[in-house]
This record gives sequence, C-alpha cells and structure tokens, in this order.
Amino acid sequence: MVIYLLQQTQTNLMKKIRFFVLQAAAIILLASASFLKASAQDEGEVSYQTFYDQLSPYGQWVYDPQYGNVWVPDVGSDFRPYGNEGHWVMTDYGNTWVSDYPWGWAPFHYGRWTYNDYYGWIWVPGYEWAPAWVSWRNGGGYYGWAPLSPGLTVSIGYSCPVDWWVFIQPQYMYRPDYYHYWGGPHETVNIYNRTTVITHVYVDNRTHATYFSGPRASEIQAVTHRTVPVYRVNTASRPGSPSVRGNSLNIYRPAVNRSTIASARPANVVRAPQAIGAARPTTAHTSAPPFHAAMQHPSTLQHMPAPSAATNSHTIGQPAHMPQTAPAAARQTQQQNRPQQHSQPMQQQRSQPQIQQNRPQPQVSHQQAQPQRTQPQMQQPQRQPQMQQPQRMQAPPQQHMQAPPRMEAPREEPHGEGGRR
Repeated sequence: MVIYLLQQTQTNLMKKIRFFVLQAAAIILLASASFLKASAQDEGEVSYQTFYDQLSPYGQWVYDPQYGNVWVPDVGSDFRPYGNEGHWVMTDYGNTWVSDYPWGWAPFHYGRWTYNDYYGWIWVPGYEWAPAWVSWRNGGGYYGWAPLSPGLTVSIGYSCPVDWWVFIQPQYMYRPDYYHYWGGPHETVNIYNRTTVITHVYVDNRTHATYFSGPRASEIQAVTHRTVPVYRVNTASRPGSPSVRGNSLNIYRPAVNRSTIASARPANVVRAPQAIGAARPTTAHTSAPPFHAAMQHPSTLQHMPAPSAATNSHTIGQPAHMPQTAPAAARQTQQQNRPQQHSQPMQQQRSQPQIQQNRPQPQVSHQQAQPQRTQPQMQQPQRQPQMQQPQRMQAPPQQHMQAPPRMEAPREEPHGEGGRR
C-alpha cells in the first residue's frame, strides 16, 4: 500500500513538472514570437507609398518627365539639405545627419537632392538607407560635404556646383549650431580648391548599401584633441525627426520594398510647370522660390491624376528615360523653323545693305527725293508710306534735281529723259 501511494505521488509530481515545463516553453515561444514581430515592425519593410503619404503634408509632389515623382519641401528660402536645421553626429555607421524636421528621417537618408532656380531644392526619392547621401572633402583646415545629385552612385570623381558645398573647421563640426561658423557660399569657393575628396566608403551589411562615411572619429580627435562620441544607431518604430538619447541615436529607417515602387503613387501630385533639368548653382532668393509662392495658391498649379505604374517603373533616384524632354522638343521646333527664317532669295538679302546706306534719304527735300522714288531697280516700297506718294506717280522731268553726291548711283539711273540730262 505504501509503495502504491509512493508511485501515485511520483506520477502526479511528474505530471506537474511536465505541465510546468510545457507552460514555460509556451511562454518562451510566445515571447520569442512577440520579439520577432516587434523586430519585424522596426526593421521590416514598408511600401514605397510610405514616402508619398508621410511627406505630403510637408511639401508638394511634382511629376517631372525626367525624374518622375519628386518632392519640393515647404521650407524657407535659406534652406539647403544638410546645411541647416540639423547637425552631424558620429555613429557606428559613420557621420550621420540628425535633422530637426519631422520629415527628416526620409529625404536626408534615402534618395538624392538637386537644385532648380524655379523650384529651389528638390528631393528625388530612393530606396536605400544611409546615414547621409553626401560627398566629403577636407583640406586647408576644413571639412566639407555636399549632397549627391540624382542618378549618381558613390564615386571618387563626383562633381557638383561649388556653392553646394559647406566647409566647417573640425572643432565646430559636431556642434548643433555649427552653421553659425560657416562663412557662406562666397567663402566656399575660396576653400574648395584647397581640398581633396575623402574616400572612406562604408558598406552596410544590413542593406548592402554603399556610401561615403566621411572623416573618421580618430581623424577629428587628432586635429581637435577632443573626444568624439560615437553613438549607436537604434531603429525607431514610427516616422519622425531623429533623436539622441544617452549614447544612442533613434531614427526611423525601414527597408523599402522595391516591388511596390511601380504601384505606389502620390494622392496629390501636380504636373511640373517647368522641366527640372540638370543640377544648377543655388540662387540667393530674397524670398521663397517662384514655385513656393505657387504652392500657397494650389489653384494656380495644374493638378493631374497619379501617373500609371509604367511611369514610375524607372529606377528611383535615376533619371527616367523619356523619349524627349520639353526643352529638347522646343529646340527641335526651333531647328525646324530655321530653314523658313532663312528661305529668302540671296538677291533680296544682298539688297539690305543698300537700303541701309540709303536711309539718310528722307532728310533731303521733297523734290530731291522724287527721282529716287522713280528708280525701278531700288524696289523700296517701305519708303512710300513715308513719302505719302502713290507708287505710280512720276514727277515731270523738268522738276528733277540732281541728288546729293553721296546718293549718286549712275548704274542704277533710269534710261529716260532724266538720265540724258
């Protein structure tokens, strides 16, 4: 009997142990699933539509025949990408731009920027994340950077307008108010020729994106003799401006599903009033660029339905291969019209210098001008309204007077009675 009770007790104990083990395993599996789900939400892919939806409140989407859908931010006339309303921090990914704008998580870490006199700064979307899509230079006691323009990959021979560059002395580079120590575009031109390209390239193991990482922390420390803190990049769960907390930089950096590029489209897009064209030097606007003024009156812009999937199918960040841009069509029209503009007979073109030489003729008296009107070879119908004489009227030969010596043209005198006199 005692043995039976011991066996029953042992059996119940094993059942309880097995129950607790299974329950603990279930809890561990649920926790793992929740962690993986949260990680998937933080690190997971988003549709390309996220760019269109999240940036629409802060600017205007414009459809350009060369670049496709581009975004013009609603900012002040002094705005420049990676130039104000933000600062640099050193992270484990290299020099990383921390923007103060609520939309700064996207245009400064995906895609490219370009400048147009009519639009101002324009963002061309892209799907690869980087701490900043810029090129770097140093020399003459300065470090400088400039935004990469559309269609360009990371290359040593990058060239852009000189006034796109911002040069700062290294001791001010990581200050939140560093732009107070920047001398402006006029100083940039003098510094640029004393600098060379920084060739440090970083390859992101997570996204396999390749970008310029800029100067290393050790290089800045060797110059400034100050410690440069290196922050750890954490992925935020929702869009917004990046934030630095402790030794971490929290930034929204989702992977973009490339298969959604063709199907995504802005809800509100306007047709480009002017072609964007190639990158240009910045213009010192005393007020907002012309397109920004038009943005304040949406009725003046030509809204259009969202482009079809075929329109967005070109590589984002690369110019679309359009058969002909608006400026090219205008040039072709001018070339077609040129033969019509020069289709006058050569005899008529050669007679123009003679007409110019005879222009002083209206200054002589009325009787002196009459013989010139009777010459059939001169063919000057445009002077008849000035003389206010009928074309067929001819004065009697006895009233003719000899023209001034400078107007003599013996070979062109008529063979009438006036010629024999």
